[in-house]
Amino acid sequence: MRIAVIEHSGAGDYADYISSVLDEAARQHDYQIKSWSNSVPAFQQQIAADAIIYIYIESISALLLNWLYNVKIPSILKKIKAEIVLDLDGVASSKIKIPQLVAASASFFYDDPKQLNNIENYAHKKLHLTEKTATKIISWLDKKADENNSLNTENTFLLPFTAPEVFRTFEWHEKIMVKAQHADNKDFFVAVIEDNTIDDFVLLLQAFSKFKKWQQSNMQLLVFPKYESLGGDIYEKHTTYKYRDDVRLLKDIEEKELAAIIASAHSFIHVSAHRPQMLTIAVAMQCSLPVISFTRRMPKATSLSSLPASSLVAESTVGLPSFTSASKAVACTSPLFGSSMTFSSGSTA
Repeated sequence: MRIAVIEHSGAGDYADYISSVLDEAARQHDYQIKSWSNSVPAFQQQIAADAIIYIYIESISALLLNWLYNVKIPSILKKIKAEIVLDLDGVASSKIKIPQLVAASASFFYDDPKQLNNIENYAHKKLHLTEKTATKIISWLDKKADENNSLNTENTFLLPFTAPEVFRTFEWHEKIMVKAQHADNKDFFVAVIEDNTIDDFVLLLQAFSKFKKWQQSNMQLLVFPKYESLGGDIYEKHTTYKYRDDVRLLKDIEEKELAAIIASAHSFIHVSAHRPQMLTIAVAMQCSLPVISFTRRMPKATSLSSLPASSLVAESTVGLPSFTSASKAVACTSPLFGSSMTFSSGSTA
């Protein structure tokens, strides 16, 4: 079977997550993973009978996106003889005649255009057509932010975020070495910041300052970049911060070491002023960490000082549900592959 995957660079975290799950499943089933090239004829691209073919979209123009979804992409699908298409941007097209799977993008959960980027705004405008046309919608949540505006659950395949197996719960004796190496033998919080999201970093420092004043604590704060590295504005802000000696900006950390640091933390601080980072929350939960979050850009007054270590809480400004248990393995029958697959998120606490 040839499966075409349409992806835009601005599609977001869930698109990245679905892509990684799909690639893992493809390797399990010996599928070729290939990128479509517009500059090479289809017969020269050596596409296997069983293949995942990625079609990348860069345009942010609504006019050009209309042409792509109504003309160009249907033409490509015919050339590569795709049997099914997965759109990671949250868009389905009436011009595509093969089964269409659509990953629920932010356009399914937000109504304010200011909260959406260009591709998400385009998907939002096409939402009713997408819900009508798509064979199946893949989502990590079965409800929209508005309780009165739910997804059609009969047409929804739930695939929640799960963390890689390397992230697990640490026993107290395993944490000692990590604390000595990264936090001067002190307890510490961890937080993940998108590479140059200075607003989120300032919000995090404001919360940490309040905690320091309330508790007179020597706890540390370790901050990781979400992707490659933290931006220059963040480093500059750090140099002038009052408690900068207790805030460490980490970089070039291997996944295994990152997993050890997170598992050894006191709590995970989820700071995202605009939308939740669900994968990082899943990682923290799998490590049995309390998750401290923000409501409408204001930190909860008691969150840093009184959250019990046994609780697992994740709140956001879009009305997402609270999580009350550790992440579990996701066993599902994939809409893409005919057999049952398990995407393991590691052992539960």
